[in-house]
Amino acid sequence: MNFFDLHCDTISKCFSKIKKSMLKNKYHIDIERGKSTFDKWFQTFAFWMPDTVNSDKAYDLFLKQYKYMEKFELPIYRGNFDANFKAILMVEGGLLLGKDISRVDELKNKNIKILTLTWNNENAIASGALSTGGLKPFGKQVVCELERKNIVVDVSHLNEESFWDVAQIAKKPFIATHSNAYDVCNHVRNLKADQIREIKSVGGIIGLNFYKLFLEDNCKNGVNALIKHIDYFLKQKCEDILAIGSDFDGADMPDDIKDITFVPTIKQNISRCFGEDIANKIMFENAKRFFDQTFN
Repeated sequence: MNFFDLHCDTISKCFSKIKKSMLKNKYHIDIERGKSTFDKWFQTFAFWMPDTVNSDKAYDLFLKQYKYMEKFELPIYRGNFDANFKAILMVEGGLLLGKDISRVDELKNKNIKILTLTWNNENAIASGALSTGGLKPFGKQVVCELERKNIVVDVSHLNEESFWDVAQIAKKPFIATHSNAYDVCNHVRNLKADQIREIKSVGGIIGLNFYKLFLEDNCKNGVNALIKHIDYFLKQKCEDILAIGSDFDGADMPDDIKDITFVPTIKQNISRCFGEDIANKIMFENAKRFFDQTFN
């Protein structure tokens, strides 16, 4: 099968655990298991920026993680999918920009394709899901500069006010790389119906998150809970914008989605419930089409 994942934290996880190997490890993802599980595998790897450091330390952490990642010689996506495995790079947390707009250029030069504007708290750009306030004046500059540099704006982790501020000024499609449906599981990190409609209207995509707290209260069966979210999104006529943003290595997974080798079982269940065409769209085709349209 083919798999396109819009979000994992494997780089940051391996780096933080005394620099464990990305090629083979005991975490949710390693390159060996991924390549052996899928015919085509396009994996978005996030450089995660914690809220507990200042912007300069966050930027330094990004550079150190990037240098660590480079030693594994991953086939980095630069605008084409010319191999069966590609690593797409993103940053989760605009904190690393501080108030220095020139750092957007540096992200561009390092082939960063997506920037999640915040993590859970406030930074100089906007306010995250666990904070109050909207997009800040510097944040408006950032959104415009990201669009100018063709780096996709990711609204996962934004609070509602910041989300709608982005929607008001964005000229290009923005996306939610790893968020579920609030009406199915009312977690503050999930998307409400009007937010889903907005992302659809601008031509964005939404990646379904496997984190058990975003799937269902007291989640016992992650696949069944995921099916409920998919059913909801399909009823909102989102079959062409729905993708996967697993959050592997960045969140606690349900017992039945232990790691990347469990993804084929997820696809089998989606196919059983909604048909093979829908399953192919969600697991691969929608995300690939978005990237082809955005970067080619």
